[in-house]
This record gives sequence, C-alpha cells and structure tokens, in this order.
Amino acid sequence: MKNICMGLVVLCVFAGCVSAPELENAYSPWKPSDDVQKNNDIWDAVRAKKADFAKPLLLADLVDVALQNNPASAKAWNDARIAAEQVTYAQGYFMPEVKAVVSGASQTVTADPGSFDSDYSKYGPGLQMNYLVLNFGGGRKAAVEQALQTVYAADFEFNRSIQNILLAVETAYYGMVSAQAGIETAEVSVKDSLKTLEVASEMLKHGIGTELETLQAQSGYDQALYDKANADGLYKTARGYLCLAIGVPADTEIQLTPPAGVVPDAPALQDMTKLIDDSMKRRPDIAALRASLAARQAAIKVAKAAFWPSLYLNGALNQNNYTVASGKEMQDSDVALSGGVSLQWTLFDGFQNTSEERTAIAQADSAKAQLQQAELAASADVWVRYHNYTTALQKYRSSQALLKSASSAHALALDSYKAQLTGILDLLVAEKLLAQTRTQNVAARQEVFTAMANLAYSTGLLEKGGAGDATKIFQK
Repeated sequence: MKNICMGLVVLCVFAGCVSAPELENAYSPWKPSDDVQKNNDIWDAVRAKKADFAKPLLLADLVDVALQNNPASAKAWNDARIAAEQVTYAQGYFMPEVKAVVSGASQTVTADPGSFDSDYSKYGPGLQMNYLVLNFGGGRKAAVEQALQTVYAADFEFNRSIQNILLAVETAYYGMVSAQAGIETAEVSVKDSLKTLEVASEMLKHGIGTELETLQAQSGYDQALYDKANADGLYKTARGYLCLAIGVPADTEIQLTPPAGVVPDAPALQDMTKLIDDSMKRRPDIAALRASLAARQAAIKVAKAAFWPSLYLNGALNQNNYTVASGKEMQDSDVALSGGVSLQWTLFDGFQNTSEERTAIAQADSAKAQLQQAELAASADVWVRYHNYTTALQKYRSSQALLKSASSAHALALDSYKAQLTGILDLLVAEKLLAQTRTQNVAARQEVFTAMANLAYSTGLLEKGGAGDATKIFQK
C-alpha cells in the first residue's frame, strides 16, 4: 500500500512536466509537429463565410459588410463588455457579503476528566454576513465612479473603432475605384499610341515617313502597354486592401459601383477655431482619454479612502451539533445567532496605502499629459486635414483644365503630323502629356474623396451613411 501511494505521488509530480522544444542550431528553422498550432478553426470560419458579391457593391454595402466581418469592431465591443463588468463588480461594495461555512472542532480537557462537557466534538453549517455600512473616506463611491468612467472610455473607444473601420473602407473603396479608372485611362492611352503607330506605319508605307518615326511610335506604344500592366497591378493591390478593410479573404472577387456624386465645390472659408473646438467635443478618442483621466482621478479618491476607518455590520447564524466522548450521552444540537457592528481602521500597513496614493496621483498626472498631447495633436490634425481637402479640390479643378488642354493639344498634334506640318516627336510629347494628365486627373479625384473622408474622421463626423457628404462637416 505504501509503495502504491509513493507511486501516485511521483506520478502527480511528473504529470505536469513538459520539455520545451530545442532548436537544432543557429541557422536552421524550427520544424514544429502538426499538433503544435492551435485555433486553426478561426481561419476556417472566415473561409466558411461565403460572401455573395455577384452584384457590384456601393460604398454603403461595403460598410455593412465591414461592420459585420471586421474583427477590430468585435474586439472593441468585447473590451467594452469587459469594462462594463467592472461596474457590476464595484457595485458589489454596496451589497452585503454572505458566506456559507461548515466548521468542526474537537476539545479535550485532561485536567478534569470527570467533567461532562470537557471532552466533545462540535460541528455544523452556518452563515456569515459582513456589510460595509460606511467608508468615511468615500472609497466605495469613488470605486464605482472609477469603474463607470472606465466603461465610458471603452465605449468611446468602440465608437472610434467603428470610425476607423469606416475610414479604412472609404479609403480602400476610393482607391479601388481610382485603380479601375486608372485601367480605363491606360486602355485609352494604349489606343491613342496604337493609332499613332498605325499612322506612322502607314506614312512609312507610302514613303512619306521615316523608319525612325515608326520606331519612336512603337516605343510610345510599348510604354503605353507598360503603363497598362502597372495599372492592372495597382488594381489588384487595391482590391486586396479593400478585402482587408471589409474583413474577407484577399482572393474574394469584388465588383464596385463608382460613386454617383460629383466632386463637391470648394467650401467657404471656415472659422478654424470653431471647427477645431467643435471637433474636440465630438471626437470619440478624445472623449475616451477624458474618461480615462476621470477614472484615474477617481482612483486617487479610492487610495485616499484607505486611510479612513470603515464601519461594518456583522452577523452569523450557526447550527452546532455536539458529540461527547465515547460512553457518554450525545448532547442536543443548538442554533446560535449573533450580530454586531465593527469599526476597522488600518493604522499601519508598511506604507502600502501611501504608495498606492502616490501611484494613483502619478497615473492621473500621466493621463492628463496624454490627454493634453492628444488634444494638441487633434487640433493639428483638423487643421491639416481641412487644408489637405481644400488643396485637393484645387488640384482636381486644375487637373480638369489641364486634361482639357492636353486633349486639344494631342488632337492638334495628330492632325498636324498627318498633314506633315510637324514631326512625330511633337505628337509623342503631346501623347505622353495627355496620358499623364489622364492619370493625374484620376489621382486628383481620388485625393478629393479620400481627403474628405479624412477630414470627416478628424472632426469626429465620419458616420455610416455619411460617406462622400462634405456638407455635414461645414454645416455643424
């Protein structure tokens, strides 16, 4: 029997012993076994969601998909749930603490063996209750306030996470729309260069052109094909970023409906002081930092309250069963009910309360500095985003005028070359400029919409259903 017990002890000791894997050397990769990786079912679940994107999607459709699939919002939502439970925990300070206990004791008195009640065992169940009636430092109320402000901070962070998703979706959407437009402009440039090559070849065929001109036209055509290949690559990259933003695998097929709205007119000159101040009231990330500071300030009150006494209401209900020594009668059981109040005051704890108070004060000061830094950064962000938006509008208007003039210049250069009034170099220069202005116009249009989304984000006004609406920013 003894050997069996020793064996069980040894087995329990070594049951938890696991040897760590060792790397073979400093230059060979580790080769894990198949059972090392856990949680592979998460990716399987992502794959199992068969998104139906057979129809071209609007920006609003993409936003709906992203809010359902993007894990960032799910993480922020669960963080808020965790914080909410802290309020319930803190509210427990206002409730009595009730414990069920089972106790047993044995007493043997050898000094007077003739005594009936000197040798017995006592056992039985019971209930104990402690209720904090009053903390003279207000720590109980401050603890609830600290937990509540923490919840506010988590909820504001959740709101900001939604805005982060909206901004990512809008940016990726406009990027993919522009990439698609880039392919279309590249195809037009390929057609223009091919037409130039055909004209040069025809003129060479009739002896009114040169082989050099034909080779130069061929070079322009090859360059257009190169630009077309680059545009195709940019489109595939943009599609990958959009899939990431909406929370689907990168190889998901997506077709988009371009934005129907035209590029908005330039806004009137804004009162930047009001725009910045209003943004400070709306931005969820700033509100979250303010709530975090309030929580830190409440933590100081909690730490200070530990220096004050606390008044408790105590009570107990026990059933006691008695068993006397062998050969004597069994004594009847009884029920004991007790109650009272107690005043508890920690007079010395090795300076732990003092350390907690100093830590809480330092953390509050740190949170205050972080908030001040964030507010200054937010003000600069609003300023920069506003002027980026107005600049993007000016660039887009200029790109439209440039595209119009470049198109006219190319048409004139082509006619002049056909009439042998100019050489092919003039035509190729006009052709190259036209291709550049087309690309520039597409990029400028994307920049306007992206800058508008960034401005809405920096002012705290980026909301579902408000994509592409600049009037909301300047009317509030």
